Amino acid sequence: MPTPYFFFRPVLTSRRSWLALDWQPESPAETDFASFVQCFVDSAAAPLAHVLPLISPISAEFVLQDRFLEAFKGESVTFVLPESCLANEAVIERCKELRAHARPLALQIESPEALRRIPRAVFCAVRFDAAFARQDLSAQDIDLLDDIDLKKIATRVNSHQMFEWLTRRGVQWSDGHFLTTPNPQLGKAPDLTRLKLLRLLSLIKQDDDTREIEAIFREEAQLSYNLLRLVNSVAISVRLKINSLSHAIALLGRHQLQRWLQLLIYANNLTNSNAPSPLMQLAAARGRQMELLSAAIDPIPDVPELTDSAFMTGLFSLLEVLINLPMSEILKELPLQDTIIDALSNPAGGGVLGKLLSAIIASEAGDFASAARLLSDLGISPADHAKSQVTAFYWASRINVDDRD
Repeated sequence: MPTPYFFFRPVLTSRRSWLALDWQPESPAETDFASFVQCFVDSAAAPLAHVLPLISPISAEFVLQDRFLEAFKGESVTFVLPESCLANEAVIERCKELRAHARPLALQIESPEALRRIPRAVFCAVRFDAAFARQDLSAQDIDLLDDIDLKKIATRVNSHQMFEWLTRRGVQWSDGHFLTTPNPQLGKAPDLTRLKLLRLLSLIKQDDDTREIEAIFREEAQLSYNLLRLVNSVAISVRLKINSLSHAIALLGRHQLQRWLQLLIYANNLTNSNAPSPLMQLAAARGRQMELLSAAIDPIPDVPELTDSAFMTGLFSLLEVLINLPMSEILKELPLQDTIIDALSNPAGGGVLGKLLSAIIASEAGDFASAARLLSDLGISPADHAKSQVTAFYWASRINVDDRD
């Protein structure tokens, strides 16, 4: 059996912070348990799972396999069993044993009738499609889940409105795909503060005079404050006395300043740079993943500064959602290479970088077949893909705009 591609996607709390990662193969029904184990080991996912626990749908028969369970002993992985397992007495008895030993198990629900057949003290959570919850689950059904103390996990949450509806009904965890869509609560006005940061990035990218860069910092007191904090942070190793903004810029260096500003653009609140937003983390994960995957493309494409270009493509791919402007307008503010502009303007037709970005976008949307096909076309192996995701999500989960790397 060919090695399958596996995909990791953020799961959010009701406050939109990252809580866990959904982890599943391109075709769950056709993937054996040995492939799960191989992916977990080869990608070195254990450290990530202890920061962001994994939630993984599996075949019910896997819980009857001691070799499978031993491979994940002590690991932070919640396995989701299909609704059909409720009719399998051997599986349910095994699940009771596992729950008695604190093994977290969840149940996928696809019909309201199944809710009344869930045995107590077997599962810690139920998972269901968001549209199914809205159309088929009554308030009494939701109350029943609370009565038997089951966490609620929603999948395919494709809009901010759906997320809010689920939150009002007590759904604690949701997938985060809706973050890549515009938030209607923010209105239609562009974010002028972030546009100013883009202009600042443009100056740095063009290596303009420090005085011009300093002039923009002077216009934004909080931005200047965050710059000084960064320069004087533990990450810079040595605490120094700064005598001017130009001195701070010189100490930090253009490359570090550029990376910091790229991440700062996505901060939840530009007056509080220590609070990374889930959109910032997702953009950072896209950028880091593209940076790592670009080095695994076979054959290596002829793209100038390939890994740097890939990182910037992934990071900037969500600016349209963030700033509330068409990507074509945003790109006018940035002196980017044509390969990056093409990928951001039209990922489907944007060359190698566009194809790589399209693979990530497809995986986030749950279109695993398309993502796997694009990755295979780029010559990226399932092992390299899994490891790149794990590395990227681990980095993004720990990042704030004061990070050095």
